[in-house]
Amino acid sequence: MFGSIVRRAASSSVQVGRSTASASTNLASAARTRASTHITGVPVHPAPLAALEKVYDSTLSLLNTLPQESVYRNATSAVTEYRLAVIKQIKDQEKAQGRNADNEEAIAKFEDKVDQGLVEEVLSQAEHEQKLVAKMLEWQAHEPLEHAPAPGQWTYFNMAEENVPEGEMK
Repeated sequence: MFGSIVRRAASSSVQVGRSTASASTNLASAARTRASTHITGVPVHPAPLAALEKVYDSTLSLLNTLPQESVYRNATSAVTEYRLAVIKQIKDQEKAQGRNADNEEAIAKFEDKVDQGLVEEVLSQAEHEQKLVAKMLEWQAHEPLEHAPAPGQWTYFNMAEENVPEGEMK
């Protein structure tokens, strides 16, 4: 994490050092006004929507290597595609208004629409999900079981079938 903070700081100092007016304008429009996430260890990301879009695209590419009938692929793809669509919709709206997509208002729209906390938390979740997809491929979790499960292993009890009065043991 420290290395990424150093890299971000180094890249932003390079941008500040440019002498063109457009570079300083882009930097000013891309600057986050939020000073803190108020979550220990979670820094404010300078361009979270762009980073999320990149992570989601990568995650979808990995998911496409899983079999079409994989439950994990279908469930994860649905969530990822939805969130990516929200990002693209917000980016299009901001572009139409001539603004950078990573401004505080656009980020607030994303946070409200997705309703999963701060965008930095969503980014962390997305990065973890991307790593999990790679692990699922490595583990070949989509393959059939080597040994058939014992009869009744995946059957759950039903309270209606128990017919035991409350407080008594069967």
